[in-house]
Amino acid sequence: MIIVKPLGGSGEDSRNCFLVCSEQGNILLDCGVRREIANLERVYPLLTQEIVDSLDAVYLSHAHEDHTAALPYLHNLGYRGPIYASKETIELTPSYLRKWRDYVKEHDGTLPFDDNDITDLVFKTIDERTPLLIQTGRSGHIIGGLWMLFEIENKRILYTGDITYESLLLKTDPLPKADVLIIDSAYAGRHLNQNDQYQHIYEIATKTISNNGSVLLPVPANGRGIDIYQYLKQFDLPIVVEDSILKNFEVLKQHSSWIIDSELLNTTSDNVFVANDGNRNQALQKPSVIIAPDGMLTNYKALYYFDQLKADSNSCVVISGHSAIGTLGNSIQKEQYRIDNSIKLKVELCTIKVHLDDDNVIEQVKNVEPTHVLLFHSAAENCLELKNNLTNVGFNVVADLYHQLEI
Repeated sequence: MIIVKPLGGSGEDSRNCFLVCSEQGNILLDCGVRREIANLERVYPLLTQEIVDSLDAVYLSHAHEDHTAALPYLHNLGYRGPIYASKETIELTPSYLRKWRDYVKEHDGTLPFDDNDITDLVFKTIDERTPLLIQTGRSGHIIGGLWMLFEIENKRILYTGDITYESLLLKTDPLPKADVLIIDSAYAGRHLNQNDQYQHIYEIATKTISNNGSVLLPVPANGRGIDIYQYLKQFDLPIVVEDSILKNFEVLKQHSSWIIDSELLNTTSDNVFVANDGNRNQALQKPSVIIAPDGMLTNYKALYYFDQLKADSNSCVVISGHSAIGTLGNSIQKEQYRIDNSIKLKVELCTIKVHLDDDNVIEQVKNVEPTHVLLFHSAAENCLELKNNLTNVGFNVVADLYHQLEI
């Protein structure tokens, strides 16, 4: 028997971590955190000493903290086995682990690990000799992001990681057939048209600038951030972009195997001001679209612009993705918080898809033809309709932490 048990991520929006147990060994698929300052049981996967002692390997889909930042905790609990990932994910992951460590320390949180638990992790690049893994493909979410197909006890188990087929720049490979599908459903309960979402951001930008205001777009410094920058650069808009986003764009261009041959890659504009720590105070001399890391308004760069604009009712901030509870990006979405903190800056929500919505999930389930489905990356209440739709046509579906798949 194969057991697929969520230790986080199923029925919730983060700390993605999935345990697969079989006679061929026990493995973890990702090992992430909930990006909040809270107690250990809420932030980290539901790992036990028994689980840790039983593990043979860990497989990473990509580098983001909600898929990797519990790795040092896993090491602190005694895991010394291999952590398999793409070469690019191995290069990126340490910086995300340090970013999580620094964020927790800055907010007086508690870390269940020390720096040695970061530096002593053993990474191995995925190749044709990687145990149990028979196929991988690009997931379109971030450089190095993979979906992974395993063969265990003659069953094919497919883990999508975070996946989208609608990135402007990143390639995504078709999913293969499988018996078990562990699938990203971050936009469960929603039906989003990516073109409409981009158009909405453009309309917000043009309207705000015409009213003598600026638009702050806090974004991840790669993935969605680069896509949004390249999209807006097509238009006659004054743009301020932080140099860290441009550096990631240059890195992306060097990884040609991961990117779409897109005309956006060669788009140029004379209206772009590149901001850095030395000239940031010049960035607000005229109304502009300001693209700065990070998406949850926790980075000092985005916070600088927010502080400059928060009293300006002509300006706005656009939240284009998930913001964890406790982050400024989440708090400012609440009217009472804005009133209590004298924030006159308008707040707009416009999701740019870097995951799957209901329509995408149903389409991929039809393509993969599994018998068992595990939904992850979305709150259980958001998955109800999607789960019911899949269950009604014969799939065995898990969408919470309290159930597991048995195959």
